[in-house]
Order: sequence, then structure tokens, then C-alpha cells
Amino acid sequence: MADGGVVTLENPATRGIGLARGRSAQACPALPQGTVLVAADTHWSLAEDIWYQRFPASLKDSAPRVRYFGDFLFVGFDNQADGETYHPSLIQVAKSVDDCRGATNLAARLEDMDAEGVAMEIAFPQRIQGFFHHRDFEVRDLIFRVYNQHLAELREQSGNRFHGVAIPNWWDPAKARASIQEIKALGLKTFMIPQTPGKNEAGEPIYYASAAMEPFWAAAEEAGLPVCFHVAEDLKGGGDGFLGAMTLHNLGPFRRNLGELIFGGVFDRHPGLRVVFSEAGINWVPGALQDAELTLDSFAELLEPKIAERPSHYWRKNCYATFMNDAVGLRLLDMIGADRIMWSTDYPHNEGTFGYTGDSVQSILDAVSPGDARQILGGTAIDLFNLPR
Repeated sequence: MADGGVVTLENPATRGIGLARGRSAQACPALPQGTVLVAADTHWSLAEDIWYQRFPASLKDSAPRVRYFGDFLFVGFDNQADGETYHPSLIQVAKSVDDCRGATNLAARLEDMDAEGVAMEIAFPQRIQGFFHHRDFEVRDLIFRVYNQHLAELREQSGNRFHGVAIPNWWDPAKARASIQEIKALGLKTFMIPQTPGKNEAGEPIYYASAAMEPFWAAAEEAGLPVCFHVAEDLKGGGDGFLGAMTLHNLGPFRRNLGELIFGGVFDRHPGLRVVFSEAGINWVPGALQDAELTLDSFAELLEPKIAERPSHYWRKNCYATFMNDAVGLRLLDMIGADRIMWSTDYPHNEGTFGYTGDSVQSILDAVSPGDARQILGGTAIDLFNLPR
């Protein structure tokens, strides 16, 4: 307890933990019988020059490059104005992540997973989001197709333990079905789309709940693959305190996307759709749902389209969220649903659990029943992503 009887939000397990590159693995405590530990959100730092190697000769000069400049792993275009640009703080963050031994090396990564008891992982891209709005749509499509093929190779090399998150063509709904079916044929388990979808090839803004996007949502529902959103898409800005301010901003980004899917009728039209909101924790969910309920009650006569159910219904039927450490969220679990959340390590990020994974897991075991812990720590992820049993 802090002064005045207010409960402190400090996490003893993370105090003084330091950057991930300097940590050693921490084994997990004994788990409830039948628990398979799955990290539902990790990250892969690409170190192979896959695009330059695999692009056709006619487009090779347009390929992004992956190579080291000194000790910094560059992922972008030779023409920086058309690729990623980095605030100096982000260069240091990227380097601190890439310096972790398993960030770019699959064998070392699996050793770290073994040491902490993690059986499988869902691995999101690291810095590939910088290509979400690349202006050459043909090159953009090829960037993601090549990356998806690379992920399939890693999955096979890992013995079905590493499951990379693919990226489909979302900007041209006419190509969505073929793109998503290709991802499924590669054996990948899920894909992500940007929080802000940008513009289509005609220069028109894309809105996820628009009629134009119906082929995309239909293809996602047909394929049965969960659709993921992830934090840290917008890394622009500057000034003193930029790194801390940017991190806080990116930990609360999903209200608009959830609102589009609910109030735009996407879940009504596609009831089999499953959506994952990754790495923002779970404590934001009750507040967002409370405000969504108020919105429905206050604006019901004006809202178009009319939705068939209350907003909370769609959360409990269609939505999931991931977290690493969220004591506040676990206290609100009756409002969120133990079957709607998935634990993750966020490996190898500095805010991730590597080095104190055992403490992170123990905090869940202390907060919920053994049955709920079994689901949160892996069971829900195995079911949702159709992972090996």
C-alpha cells in the first residue's frame, strides 16, 4: 500500500530488470496439470536480406534491404525518404532488441524458450510495419508475400514451435481472398493488418467497416484465421521524453478499431470472425466496453447501421487480447472473460518477460483458478490459432 491507502501499481518483478539483452532466462513454476505454455505475442527481427535475394530481377532494385551498418541492423530502403526513418531513441531501442541472442537466431531463440518453459509462440514482425504504407503497391504486395514465405520456412525449421504472423493484401479487397488463402496454404496460423489502413491504389481512404472491405472480411472468415492488430504502429514524434510518451501512447490504441468492427456491423455480417488485440494489455477492455455500451444507449436513434447485439456481446464472442503483466486487468477479469485473454512473453522486447517469466506466470497462478490459468497460459492460444497439441 502507498501513502493514503492507495495500492501501488509497481511490479516488484520488473523493478531494476534492465534491458532484455542483459537478462538470463528464468524457469517457470509448476503449472496446473495439462498446461502448455504458449507466448501469444513475441517478435522476430529479420536479419536475412530476403527481399533482395528473392525479388525478381525486374524489381530487385526496388527491394528493401536488410543489412548491418556498423552494429545497427538496418531494415528499409536505400532511399530513406521512401522507407523507415528513426528517432534517435528508437535506434537505441531497436539495437537493444536486436542484440538479444534469440532476436534473429532461431536456434538461440528456441534455447531461451526451452529455458523458460515456453512450448510455442506467435511471432509478430519487428519493424516490418514500416512497409504498411509503401507507395508502390506492387512492391508492397511482394514485400509481404516474400516475408510470409520466410515465416513458413522458420515454422518448419522450428519443429512447429515458431508461428509467425503473416501480412495479407488488405488494400485491394479484390485480391484479399487469394492473399489470405496463400497464407493459409503456407501453414501460417494468423495474420495482422494495420490499425490505420491508409489509402487504396486510387488514393481513396480505406475504412474497415465500409462496403468496399466486405470481400476482405468474408475471406478472413472463410479461412478461419484470426485477424490481429498490434501496438506500436505509429512511431513518429520527437521532443524530450519522446520514448516514454510514445510507449504509453502505443499501449492504448485499439478503441477505434474495436468501434469500427462493432458499430460498423462487421461482426454482425461475419459472426465467425475472430480478432486479437495484441500487446496493449487487458485493463483497457472494461473501460472501452463501458463506453461502447454508453454510446449505444445515448446515440441509438442516430447510429447507422443498427447493430443486432449489445457491444459487450461482440467482445465475448469475437475478440481476444494479449498481455504480459497486468495486475489491474486480472482484477477486472469478470468483466473481460478469462477465455478472452492470452499471456505472452513479448520476447525479446525490453518490456517483455524474458528474465522474469517465472514471476510473470506465478502472478497469474496467484490471481486465477487453475482451470483459468491453463487457458490463459496456453489453452486459448492453442484453440484460437489451431496450434499443435
